[in-house]
This record gives sequence, C-alpha cells and structure tokens, in this order.
Amino acid sequence: MEEVGAEHGWVSPLSQEDKEYFAYLRTVFKRYSIVPSKATSLEYDFVVRVAENEFYLQQANT
Repeated sequence: MEEVGAEHGWVSPLSQEDKEYFAYLRTVFKRYSIVPSKATSLEYDFVVRVAENEFYLQQANT
C-alpha cells in the first residue's frame, strides 16, 4: 500500500500534534479577525508565525 500511496501522492494521517496545531492556528486567525481564504500573503505569514511561536512555546512549557 505504501508504494501505491507514494505513486499517487497520498500522505499519512495527521498526528495528534498536527491536529492540535491546526486547531490553534484557527484560533489565531480568529483572534486577529483574519479570514484565511481572504488573507493577503503578509497577513497569512503573520498568523502562521504567531501560531508557530505560541504553539511550540506552549508545547515546550508542558
């Protein structure tokens, strides 16, 4: 199955940490009232950087 997946571009399921990060990313978009589909590249990059910094800082402190 892995060979078939590699040929067709399948990816592995999201890990629990991935799911938590994406949930956190959505909260950061909401916090700054930015709609991801309508965000400029500058807005999107800003939110991603804020989310990464805060999320991984929280992970390190737990």
